[in-house]
Amino acid sequence: MLAIEQYTRRLLKDFHPIVAANRPPVDLAPDAGDRERFVRGSGGLVTGLSGLAQATGAVWVASARDGFEGELDLGSGGEPMVVETADAARFQVSWVNPPRLAYDLYYNTIANPLLWFVQHYLWNLAEAPVLDDSTHRAWNEGYRRVNQLFAQQVVREARRGRKRPLVLSHDYHLYLVPRLVRRELADAVLQHFVHIPWPTPQYWKVLPQYMRDEIMDGLLAADIIGLQTHSDVRNFLLTCEENMGLPVDLRQQTAFYRGRTVWVRRYPISIDVREFERSAASPGVERAEREILRWRPEQLIYRVDRMDLSKNIVRGFFAYERLLQAHPEWRRRVIFWAMLQKTRQNVPEYREYARQVVQVARVINSRLSSDDWQPIRLELREDMNRAVAGYKQFDVLLVNPIYDGMNLVAKEGITVNRRGGALVLSENAGTHEELGEWAITINPFDVDATAQAMQSALLMDPVERHARAEKMRAVVQQNDVARWISAQLQDIRDLVEPLAARHPEPAREETLPVGREGTL
Repeated sequence: MLAIEQYTRRLLKDFHPIVAANRPPVDLAPDAGDRERFVRGSGGLVTGLSGLAQATGAVWVASARDGFEGELDLGSGGEPMVVETADAARFQVSWVNPPRLAYDLYYNTIANPLLWFVQHYLWNLAEAPVLDDSTHRAWNEGYRRVNQLFAQQVVREARRGRKRPLVLSHDYHLYLVPRLVRRELADAVLQHFVHIPWPTPQYWKVLPQYMRDEIMDGLLAADIIGLQTHSDVRNFLLTCEENMGLPVDLRQQTAFYRGRTVWVRRYPISIDVREFERSAASPGVERAEREILRWRPEQLIYRVDRMDLSKNIVRGFFAYERLLQAHPEWRRRVIFWAMLQKTRQNVPEYREYARQVVQVARVINSRLSSDDWQPIRLELREDMNRAVAGYKQFDVLLVNPIYDGMNLVAKEGITVNRRGGALVLSENAGTHEELGEWAITINPFDVDATAQAMQSALLMDPVERHARAEKMRAVVQQNDVARWISAQLQDIRDLVEPLAARHPEPAREETLPVGREGTL
């Protein structure tokens, strides 16, 4: 990453960069002395943004939740905290510390599940969602309030610097931040990146009009809106046109709003390939790999995921059961290893789904197990060394989300696997735009077709499997996280700067009514 850091620092020499994301770049973990130390955060968003923050030297504005608020002296208005992780990464973190109730409404009612379910097409619309006064309260007193607190902290950090602010806000938690910041910092350059899928205009109408209009008004205050795929870009522009009545240019990928041109661009997120390969060669991963070799069968089907409804874990198990029923010759010769982590257990839908995943695996094992063989090996744990060891050992990697913004599991797995492992990939994963040509494509809802895809992967000629894997690995290496970062920053220079010179932003804007919480 050294070259990209040098490049981005030159490119942004006239800017004061600020990253805003709900999650911080670090987690708290106890060390041997029972003190608290920082470790680098996990997940696709943090993985991508960690490189971006370090490359730009940005201040990272994040929420002080998940234990941070009880462990740190967060203060208010002080200098950003310099945080160094166990692996020598260094971040400047500026904390937002929302009231607990406001954060719960923002995160566990609006962001997850309401917005997450809308953007992944997860609602069973005959029954849910049911929007009522509690939803409107959660929007007013939770989502709006926390977005206001984030915007205030961003503005505070921007005014601390001497250069022009560059604010890089992220994801569905902070859709209102660009407008709130624009009102206070007319000359700032704003980009918002959406890490999850952008659904069709019609599906957005699950939300009441005031809510979806406020989301769009917030986002369209940015100069550039980044999304993962061509489909996401098109859906966003169609949402501008059909739901907001705005003029758009599909060829130029622009929308026109409040006298401004807003650029809508595709930036497929990726991984730091060299860093991931170094991690795969570490002693911890090699120890985990030796343990796996003691029990792995002739063929290993693998998945590693959060227990999120969008990941489609249960249908994956059903497909594997169909495989074993249709092809009993695989019994005792194959194991489906699912390494899963519970997530968002404060949300009832996620608790129920985690229960269902465990129950389905138990039922399949009870039907098909023998004395010396169990078809599904289910591990509920978060262990990065073991997960990467699994990447190195799989013969088939199943990535079958209902919808996914990108899905870095596919990129991570194919990068370090050297067995010529085959990738069975949902056509609705963002990764499919880059890797679908060489993966075995599935419709994630069709369990019989998924079973057939697993069979094809297991039987594929080893020469073809290695050739496909090499093609996919080359794509990931060429389009790594450094390219994700540089493409965005290049567009900031090439698209925003010339436009700002021709159409300077007005000093202040009129505000939309935002209910009893008021404006920034």
